[in-house]
Amino acid sequence: MRYIGNKTKLLQFIENTIKEFEPNLEDKVFCDLFSGTATVAKHFKSKCAKIISNDYEQYSFILQRNYIGNTKDEDFTSLIERYDNVAGLHGPLTEALSPGGKEGRMFFTEYNAKKIDGIRDKLEKEKSSGIINDNQYYFLLCSLLESADSYGNTTGVYGAFLKKFNTRASGKLVLKAYQPELCNTKSKIFKGDSNVIIKSISGDILYLDPPYNNRQYSSNYHVLNYICDPSSINIKLNKQNQESKTALGTYNISKYSRKAEALKTFEELIANSSFKKIFVSYNDEGIMNLEDVKGVLEKYGTYHLRTKEHKRYKSNKETVNKSVIEYIHILIKEEQWVSKQLSILTRHIEKPVVKTKPKPLLSFSGSVGRDSY
Repeated sequence: MRYIGNKTKLLQFIENTIKEFEPNLEDKVFCDLFSGTATVAKHFKSKCAKIISNDYEQYSFILQRNYIGNTKDEDFTSLIERYDNVAGLHGPLTEALSPGGKEGRMFFTEYNAKKIDGIRDKLEKEKSSGIINDNQYYFLLCSLLESADSYGNTTGVYGAFLKKFNTRASGKLVLKAYQPELCNTKSKIFKGDSNVIIKSISGDILYLDPPYNNRQYSSNYHVLNYICDPSSINIKLNKQNQESKTALGTYNISKYSRKAEALKTFEELIANSSFKKIFVSYNDEGIMNLEDVKGVLEKYGTYHLRTKEHKRYKSNKETVNKSVIEYIHILIKEEQWVSKQLSILTRHIEKPVVKTKPKPLLSFSGSVGRDSY
């Protein structure tokens, strides 16, 4: 998937840095708190005893739930052909995202949008009737997200669509299988505010990849969230009562993307973490500079830094592929700070909890998602 800040090309650098300070991963709990496309969590899935992952966005939860949460063979591949042959349907996605809708948007061709709608409709019906189980459902929905993105008529993000369908977007969508790695690794998957989630988890290795700049993931990937849950489509209107040209509705603005709030929010996260070893991916174009991050981390233990030059994310319309310096800031947290947070976490866990029946993660009727899996 084309994604801002994707770490695929930096995985070996990340792994080498983590292993320099924690060479034995087999019995460790690894947390990826800003998981995005789950690239880093996937990489460490079979290397660790347990993976904790989180992100605020619904599309990320779906990717994590398949790539991290699915660990056993559920006859995934045989499902793809049946779903790939589904009949198209003029549904909410066709109406909102294609020329077949009243606004004539061009994120997808009408054919591809109808196919996405048809697959989504079939997914909900077969999940509700018990024909497919939860693991199969998330595998298929993840595969749909990944496949649909390959046919998106954009420069790489969904902040706008192209005025003409390019060759890639003009092709007929083929549903491909996006298989999870099958292993015995345990997992815990969250969908929520990282600064809230951090107060309820603990482990050995905390990997942080917060937003670097003011580009918002919610507004650049809202189309993927619509595919996850078409009932969430709620397009905002301008003063003339006209719909947003890009089908954008209300969206989350991360405090990490605001210069006035980023550093304070980051320090709160570090202070509240119950992890001994913390690794922070950032770069030299970020809102927080190197000295800002170093200054925060040094308060809580021993600080180290590793760097690597690489090509930054480039959308299709950009002609210059600029190099940036990727930082991995390392904190070996002092035991007093780790113990303090573990004590707070233990007291929190010991409090009685009133259990309620969770709502289904996705529904065309508009129910909201669960916070964790």
